[in-house]
Amino acid sequence: MLGRKVVLATVGSLGDLHPFIALGQALNDHGVHVVIACAPEYQSKVEAAGLRFHSLRPGFEELQHDLGMSRAELARRVVQRSDFLFRKLVMPYLRAAYEDMMSATADADLVLPSSLAFGARLAAEKRGIPWIAVVLQPMMFLSSFDPPVMPGLQWLSRALRELGPAPTRRALWLLKKAVNMVFGPLHALRADLGLPPDARDPLFDGQFAPSGAIGLYSKLLGDVQPDYPQPSSIVGFAAFDSENGPATGLDPRLDEFLNSGTPPLVFTLGSLVVNSPGDFYRESVSASRLLGRRAVLLTGEKAVEFAQLSSPQVFVCAYAPHSQLFARAAAIAHHGGIGTLAQALRAGRPQLIVPHFADQFDNAARAERLGLARVSSPGRYRAASASRDFGRLLGEGRYLARAQEAADSLAAEDGAARGARIVLDTLGQVGSN
Repeated sequence: MLGRKVVLATVGSLGDLHPFIALGQALNDHGVHVVIACAPEYQSKVEAAGLRFHSLRPGFEELQHDLGMSRAELARRVVQRSDFLFRKLVMPYLRAAYEDMMSATADADLVLPSSLAFGARLAAEKRGIPWIAVVLQPMMFLSSFDPPVMPGLQWLSRALRELGPAPTRRALWLLKKAVNMVFGPLHALRADLGLPPDARDPLFDGQFAPSGAIGLYSKLLGDVQPDYPQPSSIVGFAAFDSENGPATGLDPRLDEFLNSGTPPLVFTLGSLVVNSPGDFYRESVSASRLLGRRAVLLTGEKAVEFAQLSSPQVFVCAYAPHSQLFARAAAIAHHGGIGTLAQALRAGRPQLIVPHFADQFDNAARAERLGLARVSSPGRYRAASASRDFGRLLGEGRYLARAQEAADSLAAEDGAARGARIVLDTLGQVGSN
């Protein structure tokens, strides 16, 4: 495949970026010319991972400047209002994203966009380049046979799962119609670019093309359903875990802390929600004390702010490679982001999941159905309730047993390699046409 160019385009947090880096590295190993298009803040990480970078606007600093908001305020608004992401962070930058992707896709043979990479799909369509949708979580397939848990509609999601595909299909159609209302600017841009009208909702059905989809997550969370686009494959999680790009070990101070006592509880909110954590970390420390447990807090850029929570029993740091830390934990509390969930599943430890927005509710529900997690909510997450949840997670052996079963299953997965194989096969077909 030497000389073939594939552009991977992703929009979002590190949970969206890391699987694309893993897939890009797997393709790079086969001699494919790989370009990753993503936010400019990720350039050094992408290049340190040995891949070519192309900027895909908007960047986080650009958003903060244009909206006059701190990163904490942006995170808070995204979590609080479901339409804020699209109306303020995506739609106003569609043309810029399209222009960036027209540059990135020059001479490309194939494009692999994430669900939110609208500019990448527009550029691929304009250039006549095939694309394969890369789907990072089951929710984005929006299947009537495996209905997701939708934020704010948990009761309806549970009811639809009981009612079956026919009524669920109708409910999801109404949801798509409602979601499509925020995409007026995208439909207008299509017209400006001379692209034909597309009545499909851009977020769900519109992400798919004749080349199909790759589900870059484990079948433990959900397999291909009858209403998935064809061809679709669920290939497993694609593993990448580094703060700066190259592989690194644990901070020696954290390693010393882990070695100095019993396995701790680990608390993290990923790379987005961590910017607006509320009382999560303070309540977590109090819960750990109630249980007589040690704790590790991963607090992102707020590590200095939360340094006051440090003690001989509590270690506070900005970041640690999840693949090296989680397996040494007694249990893990997190927000349910798909990247964090993947690492927690691999670690084989019980989980307490506190979903905040978007796919996190569905990811949490799927982990709970596997029997290895309990689910709370930001409003209910207090020291007393968290300590009770951890008491059950650690006191009832079934949670650890199910978690270890899941880890054993995931150990045989290599989503990056399997995804790369599909891409290589597609490139072969493209080359023969």
